[in-house]
Amino acid sequence: MVKKTILAALLGAMATAASAQSSVTLYGRIDNGVQYESGLPKGSQISAESGDWGESEFGIKGAEDLGGGTKAIFQLEMGLNTQNGSYGNGSLFGRAATVGLSNETYGTFKMGNFGAGEIEQDSWDLDPQVMQAYAISTLVRGRNWSQAGNGLEYTTASFGGLTLKGQYDLTNANTWNAGSPGSAPGQLGTSTGLGSAQGRSDGLKAQYNASNFELQAIYDEIRDPNGQFSNVYLASRSILAGGTVTFGPVKVYAGFQHLSAPDASNAGYFGTATPTTLPGGTSLPTAVNHEWLGAAWQVTTDAALTAAVYHANANNGNGNATMYTLAGTYNLSRRTFLYSELGYVHNSSTSNIGLGNGYSDPYGANANNDPVNGGDNTNPNYGKGQFGAFAGIMTQF
Repeated sequence: MVKKTILAALLGAMATAASAQSSVTLYGRIDNGVQYESGLPKGSQISAESGDWGESEFGIKGAEDLGGGTKAIFQLEMGLNTQNGSYGNGSLFGRAATVGLSNETYGTFKMGNFGAGEIEQDSWDLDPQVMQAYAISTLVRGRNWSQAGNGLEYTTASFGGLTLKGQYDLTNANTWNAGSPGSAPGQLGTSTGLGSAQGRSDGLKAQYNASNFELQAIYDEIRDPNGQFSNVYLASRSILAGGTVTFGPVKVYAGFQHLSAPDASNAGYFGTATPTTLPGGTSLPTAVNHEWLGAAWQVTTDAALTAAVYHANANNGNGNATMYTLAGTYNLSRRTFLYSELGYVHNSSTSNIGLGNGYSDPYGANANNDPVNGGDNTNPNYGKGQFGAFAGIMTQF
């Protein structure tokens, strides 16, 4: 009897130790709201939306203590459309499916599908509107929401506030830069600009954090399935830099981004079919300059307001667009908050950027500007503006 008691005690101690050395966490968030937009090709629209503030998601992450300060880590994460129950990001665990090792001294190494963790998405940290629907990705047609799979990633430990990060996508293709079907969960494709695999992607990030300010710089490359930089909004080089400064309850944001796609051409994008009608003198842009300035004010413990202005100028006659935003959040608890945002885009005469995400408003004319070849998209008419407003609730677990 005594032996059995001792054995039970030992097994209990071992189970407790194992529990202390490893952990598995289920987490997620649900974001649902209502949105109104005007200036669409067919007028205005009221719609139920999932993910205007941030994509709904469900995930599992875990860590196992291997000793010596090293942990084995993993993460599986899926995007959700909680209005209709479907999953997003192209596959079941399209947001993340990684495994790796982490050490407080040597940093963190991961392998797998980075999905929504493509290195350019770290730019949300420089965005006054934290990458919600009308934010840093809008005027570059979703370029900052790119994804990456089949990848390797290394992040250093912090050295006096400085952290470095590198990411590389192997593509799984027999050509170094090109992509193969399923090589990455990207946005690239044919005349719509969406839907098939990317080619190679890679990037570097440097970030410095101090007590009241932050500096960040990101360089990344995303190639099309042929290994080229063929669309400034999809397959391009990006260099982005900016910073934040905090003054009491106010945080000020500023940033600049340059996109370059030297291989871009109308023929390469529209194919051999009759090109979509474009304003006179324009062709697919090969460069875009994008800058923004904004501030977030923590009005009370529970209420916050953010305001920001974004501006983008595309070459090859494509003009410029400016977006004005105002947003607010109110915390109902530590896990649940209400949100709302207003956004307005003003386009020059040869620009038609809308409030979409790059999927709904890719480069090209809408059906009003080109009834024969115009795309079924949400782009405003050339030279016209677009207004949007949404409100919703987010809960996290």
